[in-house]
Amino acid sequence: MMSEFDYLQEVTVWDETSYSVSNHTYILNKAGQLAGYIKSGTSAEIWFKSPMKQFSKSRRKFKRVNKPN
Repeated sequence: MMSEFDYLQEVTVWDETSYSVSNHTYILNKAGQLAGYIKSGTSAEIWFKSPMKQFSKSRRKFKRVNKPN
């Protein structure tokens, strides 16, 4: 059964910043809109009331992952 959401874990290397940047797991709907996210180091899904339509994957790297248990 196909999920209605894609889980993308960010794997961007932030070596050119002078501060710490966390890579989270992002939950996208089939339209590519950001529906929620999972903070790095946790498994709790945080959902938005309405999807964020301006989420951009440009200049970042992601890998598709299965929904965490």
